[in-house]
Amino acid sequence: MSTEAKSVMVGNFDLERYVRNSKKVDISDIDLSQAAKYPLSAEEIRSLTYMMDIESHTIVYLRSILSTCAIEDPDTTSFLSCWAYEEHFHGRTIGQFLAACGIQHSRDRLAEVQNATSYKEWLKDMGASLVCQFSRHFHAAYLTYGAISELSTLEGYGVMARRTENPILAEIMRRLAKDERRHFSFYYNKARIQLQHRNAQRLTTFIIKHFWLPVGGGVKPDAEVDWILSFILGDPMGAAIAARIDQTIAKLPGLGWFDRLSRSREESLLKTALGSATKPTETRIGWTPAAANRECQESGS
Repeated sequence: MSTEAKSVMVGNFDLERYVRNSKKVDISDIDLSQAAKYPLSAEEIRSLTYMMDIESHTIVYLRSILSTCAIEDPDTTSFLSCWAYEEHFHGRTIGQFLAACGIQHSRDRLAEVQNATSYKEWLKDMGASLVCQFSRHFHAAYLTYGAISELSTLEGYGVMARRTENPILAEIMRRLAKDERRHFSFYYNKARIQLQHRNAQRLTTFIIKHFWLPVGGGVKPDAEVDWILSFILGDPMGAAIAARIDQTIAKLPGLGWFDRLSRSREESLLKTALGSATKPTETRIGWTPAAANRECQESGS
């Protein structure tokens, strides 16, 4: 008799298979010592630092989620146990790549980023716990929010992989995107189920329209969020990616109105063009993009 666990399907997502196969991203076959031999632009360093910080911040996100009613769902609990582990190693892997290129960050980086977190993040956490006291449909809003974030992240990694002239970075980005695609699949399929109730659709629409922020919003300064949106999605292909994300989320029940990625892209491009985006916060805690890029080139010479 087979002892293999039965599949636990969440829509089209096989949760049992995901949990069974979950592991940290494997880059053991990649020689990071060769990374500095290839080009790495200041903009890529800035983007990677942003991505590393947000991936590493996952443990803080998890703490917030655990204080909401979302944790009462057994499927979500199983998924989050693996999700947090995998996301932690995403941040760690990006950090290892940057270190191989001579860009070092403090061991206290997570605390530094957390200390710089906006009040918006605190308000979002407080609001989520409060909504749970009055509605059993918060779970649908959380899952929808997660689906948007995971889809945005995997598309961002795809852009980095296609653009970079550094083949090692490109391969790492592709591997991270593969994980993010599985994460997105869970959130999206579970959200589709939770959004069947009309009240869930209403609550989700209200929360997304009034409180949704792009990936990193509330953790990173607004100007830095605008910058990375402009860098990742600023060209015509970026416009098509933003529209594709919008169209995918709009297929969820009650979300036919969704256009937030395209709108955020346009707003960020306008702000950046007007010169309101400032230098990244990281310049105040130990490195500058130009200096980091010189280090990377020198370490590869």
